[in-house]
Amino acid sequence: MSLMIMDQDPEFLNLTNEIFTRQLENNQGLSASLDGWARKKMYQDVQYNVDFLYTALYLEDEGIFSRYARWLYQLLCPLMEYFTRERVCAIMVEHYELIRSCLENAVAEETRPKLHRLLDAAIWATRDECAHGSQERPDKGRYEQETGQYLNLLLQSDTQGAMALVAEYMNAGLPLGDICVDIIAEAMRRVGDLWHGHRISVDMEHYCTSVTQMALSQLYPLIFGQKRRGKRVLVACVGSELHEIGARMVADLFEYHGWDSIYLGAAVPVEAIKSAVLEHRPDLVALSVTMPQHLPHCREAVKQLREQDPGIKIAVGGNAFSGTKIWAGWDVIYTEDARNLVQWAEDTL
Repeated sequence: MSLMIMDQDPEFLNLTNEIFTRQLENNQGLSASLDGWARKKMYQDVQYNVDFLYTALYLEDEGIFSRYARWLYQLLCPLMEYFTRERVCAIMVEHYELIRSCLENAVAEETRPKLHRLLDAAIWATRDECAHGSQERPDKGRYEQETGQYLNLLLQSDTQGAMALVAEYMNAGLPLGDICVDIIAEAMRRVGDLWHGHRISVDMEHYCTSVTQMALSQLYPLIFGQKRRGKRVLVACVGSELHEIGARMVADLFEYHGWDSIYLGAAVPVEAIKSAVLEHRPDLVALSVTMPQHLPHCREAVKQLREQDPGIKIAVGGNAFSGTKIWAGWDVIYTEDARNLVQWAEDTL
């Protein structure tokens, strides 16, 4: 969880502490039954909810908290299988109303109206999700069979089979971009959905990630063997963002197209990105964000990079930007598809 910006705000800490205290006061039986570890876990859950609330407030984007409310409801329904969907909805609404009741003691008066609107939107989204469920279903892509094959091997814990299959796709002449984006990235998106629905454990999710990283690494002789073009891209996951496969694929696709990549990896502080930019002087900086609560770090990174070099070209991307256009005011390049970013860079730079 990313709290490097939010936890510096006294209101954030005050509200988190107020909610946690009020929860225990309202349920003395729960309070008496929790040991030290359980109390810490409960506090972290409250902190996580408030983190998303303040991310939406900080970025002035109501949709961030509404989408989180839907995501959380979807997560809790299978986890709380002993309750009906309607009861889970009611519990969540009660929690949002508890947050609302804590605002007066913890938050400055001028901030409260915005937080009230965010809570109203989250309550509406939760009730709508309960009544109708998510209507969006991704269309099956042209590589549905290949994606299914790869995903099945991962879920069977067949490491050698999964790695061999990726090599087979490359040997069959499938474009590298299609392998990365249409097959592997889509399979990993489905892995995330399976974890979200409590159909696989977090250790299986981590296993799938690890195997995918190994599967991609065996393609490096081809990726790094292309003729150089004299262009350089610097790629990083901002702040404390730990999801790095998407960023790694971006760097690999640029390498495959003859660019030299400076890949900084996961959880890179803004100061480290600025230092690397000064050292390597890239033609393009690509910042990746998967979890929405890291978006404030990305905006701060863009701001500071612009102050350091007003002419620098910056691209942003990742799942955190889905459903929002907050990037539109950042003076950056945004694409949903890494292949499109490479094409833009080739055409423009």
